Formats: sequence, structure tokens, C-alpha cells
Amino acid sequence: MDRDLERDTAAKPGWPNWLGLVAEDLEAQRRFYGEVLGLAEMDAGDHWVQFDLGEGRLFELLRRDDSPQYDRVRFQPGFAVGDIGLARERLIALGATAITEIEGGPEHGGYWCYFRDPEGNVFEISQLVSSGSDPVGDA
Repeated sequence: MDRDLERDTAAKPGWPNWLGLVAEDLEAQRRFYGEVLGLAEMDAGDHWVQFDLGEGRLFELLRRDDSPQYDRVRFQPGFAVGDIGLARERLIALGATAITEIEGGPEHGGYWCYFRDPEGNVFEISQLVSSGSDPVGDA
């Protein structure tokens, strides 16, 4: 594969690998999605709960707070990318509004950052990594 095409492919979002739901009442939503829908809880913290949707896909409940990516109750998709640094640069160059820097790291299993589309909807791009690699630090 030609190097420019390879870089372009790594920078374009793929099929959603994450779906987030910003929730006012995290515990009520946790019970609903776990008990009523029967989703398997994978991990949780004080402000989030992750459910395993299989094949590397996550459904995550996030407690609403004042940060721009969690400031109101809503669903927001997360798109997989091959190179988060290139993808972030590409999206900004093409007019997407970045609302966070790249967050996460190998200890979290990947990196992510958030954007707004032209109507103000929030979306995420993410790159999964193994615990031994650091594509952002290596860039």
C-alpha cells in the first residue's frame, strides 16, 4: 500500500466501536441496561460504567458533568481510527471542532478525543492499543 494512502486510511474513522450515553442518574441507567436489557457489565468507576457488546465494542454510561463532552444528557458515537494523531489533525483541518485533547493511554487500552459536528453533536474518535505500545508518545 502506498504510504499516503496508508496514512489516509489510518486517519479516517471506521465503524463505531463505542457508544456513550451521558446520564443524569448513572445508577438508574446502570440497572436498566444491566438488568432490563441484560448487557454484561465489564468495568466501572465512580463516574462511568462499561458494558461489553462483543467484538471489541463498548457501550458506556457516563455521569453528566460540566466538561464539554459530558455537559448534557445524550447519546454519542465513538469511531475507531488507526492513527489517532493523524485522524485528529485531519478532522480539525477539514472543519471539525475539537473539544478535548487526546486523552487516555496504554494503561486505559487506548486513546480518545472528542469533537462537535456542524450541529453541535458530540462524537469521539479512538484508537485501541496494547499495554506495551504508545502511538501518541511515539509520534
